[in-house]
Amino acid sequence: MRFTQTGRDAVVAAVLAVLGLLRLPLALLLNDGVFPQPGWVIACATAASTADVATLALRRRAPRTALALATAVVLAATALPAAFLPTGIGVPVCAYTAATLLPRRTTLITLSAGAFAHAAGGIASVALGGTVHTVVTFWANDGSDPVDLVLASVGSFAVPGLVGLYVRTTRAYTAELAAKVRHLEVERELRAEAAAAEERVRIARELHDIAAHDLSAIVVQAGAADRLVERDPVAARAALLGIREQGRRTLIALRGLVGIMRAAEDRPVLARVTDLVDSARDTGMDVSLTVEGDDRTVAPATGVAAYRLVQEALTNARQHARGAPVVVDVEYRAAHVRVAVRNGAGRPGPGPGGGHGVLGMGERVRHTGGDLTVGPTPDGGWLVDARFPRGSDVTAGAS
Repeated sequence: MRFTQTGRDAVVAAVLAVLGLLRLPLALLLNDGVFPQPGWVIACATAASTADVATLALRRRAPRTALALATAVVLAATALPAAFLPTGIGVPVCAYTAATLLPRRTTLITLSAGAFAHAAGGIASVALGGTVHTVVTFWANDGSDPVDLVLASVGSFAVPGLVGLYVRTTRAYTAELAAKVRHLEVERELRAEAAAAEERVRIARELHDIAAHDLSAIVVQAGAADRLVERDPVAARAALLGIREQGRRTLIALRGLVGIMRAAEDRPVLARVTDLVDSARDTGMDVSLTVEGDDRTVAPATGVAAYRLVQEALTNARQHARGAPVVVDVEYRAAHVRVAVRNGAGRPGPGPGGGHGVLGMGERVRHTGGDLTVGPTPDGGWLVDARFPRGSDVTAGAS
C-alpha cells in the first residue's frame, strides 16, 4: 500500500499520538495504580500533547495553518498546571516544513509572526502564573527573564526555518541541474538523430546516383537488344549479355553497402587515398601515408566507406588540430581492412566546429559491418581507427 506525503504525515502523527497515550498505563504501573496528579490535570496534559503531534498531519497540506495551531497548542500548554514532554515538537517541525514549501517572503513573514506570538504568549503566560519550562520550545527557561523567552522563541522558529530554507534552495538547485541534464540529453539525442538522418539522406542520394547510372545503361542496352532481336540476333545476344553484366555489377554495389558512393574512375576508391593525402599536403598539412597489403579484392562498399572515413578524419584534423602531424595507415589483411588516422595535439583552426563528422563515420562503418574506435590519444591528439570487412562474401553473394 502506497501513501502520499500527507498520508505518511498522518500515519506518523497517529503513531506519535499512540506512543504518547502509552504514558498513562506506564504512570499507573510506576505509581501503584494511582496517577501522580489529579485526573483532570493528566487529561489536559494528554490533550495538549496529542494536539501537538496532530499538527504534523497538516504540515504539508496546510503549512501555515499547522504552524499556527502548533503555536497555539504550545501557548495553551503553558497555562496548564502540567505538560508532558516533549510537548512543543510541532513548532520546529512545522516551521521547517513551512520554509521548504512556502515562498521565501511568505516564509519570513509567517515565521516572524509565529515567533512574535510565541514570545508574547510565553511572557503573558508567566505573568499570569503559568509555567513554560515543561514546553520544549522555551528551552527549559523558568520564565524569570523575558529576554530568555524571546531568544528561545526566535531560536525555535528561526533555526528550523533556516534549515528549511537551505533544504529548499538545495532541492531547487538540484532540480534545476537535473532539468538541464535532461534538456542536454534530449538535445544531444536530437542532434545525433538529425546528424544520422542527414548522413542517411546523403548516402541515399549517392545510392541514387549509382542506381540511376547503372539502370540507365541497362535501359539503353535493353532498347538496343529489342531493336536487334530480329535483325541481328548475335548483336542482340551481346546486348543481353551486357545487360546481365551491368545488372550483376549493380547488385554487387547495392548489396555491398546501402549507401555506397559511386567511383567514377577505374582505380579502386580506397586506392585514391593518396589523392586525399596529396590534397591535404597542398593545404599545408603535415600528412604521412603508409599502405600495407593488396587492395585488389576489396569490395566497393568497403573502399568507399574507408575512403570517406579518411577524408572526414583529415578534415577534422585540419579543423581541430591545426599544425599537428597526421599519420594515415591503411592495412589490407586477409579478412579485413584497417584504416587509422592519428593526429597529434594542435590548435583549433578557423573552420566551424561542433559538426557531426564522427557520427557520419560511425554511420558509414556500421553500414559495412565494421567497427570504429574514436577517441583522444595519450599525447593530446586524436585517433580514428576502423576495421572493415573486405567484402568478398558480398561479391560472392551477388555473382
